[in-house]
Amino acid sequence: MNIARKPDEFASTVALDLRETEHLIDAAGARLADMISHALTGRMDAGLAAGAGHRAFSAAAKALHTLTEARGELVEAHNHALRDARRMGLNHALLIPGESKPQDGDVNNPKPTGRLAVV
Repeated sequence: MNIARKPDEFASTVALDLRETEHLIDAAGARLADMISHALTGRMDAGLAAGAGHRAFSAAAKALHTLTEARGELVEAHNHALRDARRMGLNHALLIPGESKPQDGDVNNPKPTGRLAVV
């Protein structure tokens, strides 16, 4: 069911979904990288030949590359959504207390955001 919402509520819901999706992709990438690392060191520790499981390792490495590209696309989507929200004057942080972002273009001096900003 599509319920009409105020623009700020809509922007905040999308922002929260986007942030949670980014975290899930980061967690999946970290887990996949750990698995690849364990496969490499485990093969050596088990005394198996270099060719053992190579096709599986190669497929996992390709999956990590694909996930990394998808992560970049999601970051780009986030940047576009943030610019649009600012341009329209939307409060996109209603559901994410403390979530703030540096100004667009402030890439030379990035500042931590969200939970990292309070560490």
